Amino acid sequence: DIARPNLLGAIVFIKPLSLIDRSNSILRSFSIGASLVTDLDASGRNALDLDDVDNDGRRETELRVDQDTFQPDTLSIPVTGYGFDLEVKLFDYRGFDYKTYADYSFLETGLPVGDPGSIDPEIVGLSRVRSSGFAWGQLIRSNLGLDPVHALRLRLEYRNYDPNYLPSYFDSLYEIQNIQYLANRTGDLANSTKLQRVFSRDPSGPRVHGGYFEASWRVGHYFAMALGLEINNQTPDNHAFIHVELPRWGDWQILTTYHRRNARNRQELFEISFQDQDIWVFQTRYRTASWLHSNLSVMTPFGFGPDSVFRNALQVNLSVEIGFSLEDDDDEQRSTPSAAPPEAASVEEPSKPTEKEGK
Repeated sequence: DIARPNLLGAIVFIKPLSLIDRSNSILRSFSIGASLVTDLDASGRNALDLDDVDNDGRRETELRVDQDTFQPDTLSIPVTGYGFDLEVKLFDYRGFDYKTYADYSFLETGLPVGDPGSIDPEIVGLSRVRSSGFAWGQLIRSNLGLDPVHALRLRLEYRNYDPNYLPSYFDSLYEIQNIQYLANRTGDLANSTKLQRVFSRDPSGPRVHGGYFEASWRVGHYFAMALGLEINNQTPDNHAFIHVELPRWGDWQILTTYHRRNARNRQELFEISFQDQDIWVFQTRYRTASWLHSNLSVMTPFGFGPDSVFRNALQVNLSVEIGFSLEDDDDEQRSTPSAAPPEAASVEEPSKPTEKEGK
């Protein structure tokens, strides 16, 4: 948020062994990195609408929402994550590379103590909490064929962490789950924030074992698909997604993504029925002219519901884009609709500013 920056992050890395021999792929790719991300204004506790400021007759069963900004009133508590990692490419060829990496990270914040219903920082005290986690992963990318190129990407990661730690705490749904993490699973709306639900877990319990798997496949600029699976043996943080995309089909671009979030176990992760915290997005974009596009999106974003703070509701949006591209027409058609998850990365693509795909 440029107007009021509160969520900030950075990563830096060095490749010290590349000074010895840049012709050796292992020495050239070995890197040591450090990362830092912080939310200076995270939601630590939500205020309930006890005074019925929106005049809807509900009080203890909904959050108090600022009637000017339509944002819930919360107790702000900083959350900071930082970590260190090592990575190296064991194989690095034009059509194939294989990277292994290890990461050790920490999360720090404060848990509210004192009056359980107050968001006044002069009344509520904080109990400092720090948790940590370790990850070891493998990343494989390869190109098959020439016209079109089949770009394949596989990622497999083992995780071991404290019960009150969460890998990828600052994920793509953080802005929503920051306010309410586990929808409809607790009657305590005031303390249903992500900060409370993660950091209030018993830190003395056994460490959590988990894993992450991701696979993606892209065929030139014609087709792309990806799927991912995040599981663990203790906490309700299991997640799965699938993504299908037609980046360019004549003048059309089409994508759809389905997420299942916060499943309590493997059985719930693969249930057929649509659940409150599932997310589905469908987007299509039609190019009428080089300067004119029409967009249609159908999605189930989180919105205010009758029996909880956030739950899914079907939403349809139609929009028109008018603009001019500095690229040529062929490149302009290749741009894909926003909100798509990472696609299969081609090894032949220009290298990114960093090589921290393993993070």
